[in-house]
Amino acid sequence: MTSFPATIEPRPQPRLAAGLLLWHLVAAAFPWIAGCPAWPAGTLSLLALAGFAATLARVPGAHCRLRGLACTDGVWRARVLGDARLWVVRIGPGTRVYSGLVVLDLLAGGRRLGWLLPRTALRPEEFRRLKARLRLAC
Repeated sequence: MTSFPATIEPRPQPRLAAGLLLWHLVAAAFPWIAGCPAWPAGTLSLLALAGFAATLARVPGAHCRLRGLACTDGVWRARVLGDARLWVVRIGPGTRVYSGLVVLDLLAGGRRLGWLLPRTALRPEEFRRLKARLRLAC
């Protein structure tokens, strides 16, 4: 089977970031709505809000370290903010491919990088190519 190259440089996704902020705010409010005692509700709310930072780091945009990804001949290389060289990465076990969303988990040495890529982040042909490439890799 022949391999085909895939190059990904997604557009920033401010609407996705805003939706995720709303999602985390609702998750932070649920313990209070459910009537939990103050200390567990406060702890759960803080965890939900702290999780927003980790989630936001996966959304393409200014707050994400991962800038680009290319796959040639079965080798994945990532371009990272502030580093001129390309990092060789592996597809991680957290990678998921859905019809309108790709959850990309990358392992680079001891670091984890990734993206939450909705269909609108890439041109349609790039999105299809990425989904096909990831299904072959996983």
